Amino acid sequence: MTGSTPGEATSESLGGSATASSPAIASARAFELGQVVVVAARRPQPTEDVVGTVSVVARPEIERLQAQDIRDLVRYEPGVTVTGDAVRFGLDGFNIRGIHGNRIQVRIDGVPMPDGFSVGSFANAGRDQIDPELVERLEILRGPASALYGSDALGGIVTLTSRDARDLLPAPGRTMALRSGFSTRDDAWRAGTLGAWRDGGQGLLVSLVERRGHEVRNHASGSEPRSNPAHTRRRSALLRWSGRFDDVILTGTVDSLGQWSETDVRSLVNGPGQFATTERLAADDAETRERVLGTASFDSPVAWLDELELRAYWQGSRTRQDTLQQRRAAPPAQRFPTLRERRFDLAQWQQGVQAIGRVAGAGLGAEQDWVFGAEFQRTRVKSRRDGRETNLMTGATTHVILGEVLPVRDFPNSILGSAALFASGELRFGESAWSLLPALRWDRFRVDGRVDPLFLEDNPSNNVVDTSDSRVTPKLGVRLDVDDDDRLYLAWAEGFRAPPFTDVNIALALPQFNYVVRPNPNLAPERSRGLELGWNREGPQADWRIAVFDNRYRNLIESRANLGPDASGALVFQSVNRARARIRGIEGAARIRLERLSPALEPWSLRGAVSVARGDDTARDLPLNTVQPDRLVLGIERAEVDGWPEFALVATAVRRVSRLDRSSADLFAPPGYVTLDLSLRKRFGEAVIVDAALRNLGDVRYWDWANLRGVVVRNVPPPGFYTAPGRNGALTLTIEW
Repeated sequence: MTGSTPGEATSESLGGSATASSPAIASARAFELGQVVVVAARRPQPTEDVVGTVSVVARPEIERLQAQDIRDLVRYEPGVTVTGDAVRFGLDGFNIRGIHGNRIQVRIDGVPMPDGFSVGSFANAGRDQIDPELVERLEILRGPASALYGSDALGGIVTLTSRDARDLLPAPGRTMALRSGFSTRDDAWRAGTLGAWRDGGQGLLVSLVERRGHEVRNHASGSEPRSNPAHTRRRSALLRWSGRFDDVILTGTVDSLGQWSETDVRSLVNGPGQFATTERLAADDAETRERVLGTASFDSPVAWLDELELRAYWQGSRTRQDTLQQRRAAPPAQRFPTLRERRFDLAQWQQGVQAIGRVAGAGLGAEQDWVFGAEFQRTRVKSRRDGRETNLMTGATTHVILGEVLPVRDFPNSILGSAALFASGELRFGESAWSLLPALRWDRFRVDGRVDPLFLEDNPSNNVVDTSDSRVTPKLGVRLDVDDDDRLYLAWAEGFRAPPFTDVNIALALPQFNYVVRPNPNLAPERSRGLELGWNREGPQADWRIAVFDNRYRNLIESRANLGPDASGALVFQSVNRARARIRGIEGAARIRLERLSPALEPWSLRGAVSVARGDDTARDLPLNTVQPDRLVLGIERAEVDGWPEFALVATAVRRVSRLDRSSADLFAPPGYVTLDLSLRKRFGEAVIVDAALRNLGDVRYWDWANLRGVVVRNVPPPGFYTAPGRNGALTLTIEW
């Protein structure tokens, strides 16, 4: 036993310090090849043995990428991107193979991240609550993953592991580091300090990071509007202690993150609809998240159990968004100028416990390795919208905006409960080259709506309901070890997502626009089924991963679908289950070591990755707009030898968007593009590291499809507002001692 746990990878479970990596720069690798991963089976596995498509972004690569946010973490990952809002709210969450939002589960140290929530232009709580500086490694499992992780893993899962003293110090000692950098992408400075101590079986890590910047610059031309001016700030802290006492490892983690932004939303001044008379729009947004986690890992606590990990956690998050909107008089509808002030609050508190065990041995004629466990979580959710409008001529104020009497709750205070049991294993029969990898999970989930006077006053006729259901989710994989280098696999997996409480009990009415959003307690869980065929190779000259997948979805929920007018003439919106959808495609990644061609090329390697996907709403025979365009990444790298710095030149080619659902609007379809990125890393002695990057070397004007939700050809602001940054650079200095 090495002191590893079945629930998360540590430096010890990976066979040494996580900072000890190949000297070849890794920024172009789409899949981290030759790694050990945990996410695919909830136990350590070499990547070549994984039945499924997995990516790893380890700490050395995070540093070389100079990752500023979660989008930078997956910069070169095929089939994975991060959606965002360029107007005000910034990054939202991960998109994996065309499935995004809360349908992708995100965990940090095994703790699920809070869900996102949106009710329009003035209330949008995203899921960008992670600072890359505090992340040791990121693992991504594509495709349905509910057999291991339950609800919200409909389209995949992203797991992150916090930094730990054992990752920096494979032996007793101490280390300190200062890390500071600047990015011209948003004129942002960041600075952080880290200290780690390890003495005997105990270790302590403390890290503090602060980042201050501005808006992400677009590549507007001519009279097109520039990015909305913004001032941003993010502060994060991590305290992690671990200690080994005989056959027990105890770990305690406390972390916090706060981020604030002030945005001058000029792009919506004189905009469409309710913004037509807007003269000024200012936003002041804040997000905070705190987490306390304790784990206890046991080596062979009983005769038949090899490992056991117990985990208990508390996590709280809050989103507060303030909006100031100044409007001019526009008779006869608007007879006087006004100032509208709005506030949106969303708070989520989670408590949970998990138990995960591992058993390996022989039985029933097979070598077996099993992980099994139980998870329980309770989440409390509370939201509130408030505001007032002031007549700028008389000073009179009112709490009625667009016919709503504020404050209101868009859904009742809710308590979400979940319980689960799961098992995942690998069976190998005698000397056979075949392995069987089954998994099964049972989940029970419940929504309890708690009506309070504030909700009841605004929604006296709404019948708040409590819902509950359970689900059994299987997965089955077969792997053939063709030889020492090659693995072929076939995997079938199911996924599901419980109906969100916000769709079950939402209540929203805007009398001025004569529309109403109605709850739907009869929503069915979303379901997915995925089939994947893959070939993994880990050879002396070349490595590759190739996968062909076909994922089918049923009962996908369209939130607040337009159902047309009711008998009274009010326009009705309600969340509904859509019949079915299908996403299929191919993904691959490869690495070629050029020293096999000539000893003079020993420091050099080539890397590449490709993703091609096609998605359709098969009920309506229309394309799915959430699927990302085809992407090809090619890179050449040189390791740091003979005094030369590490070097990587990466080309990214993205195909134009040609398949679009334009049934409801004439959406803007961006053209294809090719960009070049250059990165360098140079060590000066044992203490100083300089990382430099120049991205989009050709200053190409292009659009990232993940940032273009609902942008039409004649949009306000115009499509040029949504362009990605042009040529930009980053520089980071690290001092270690």
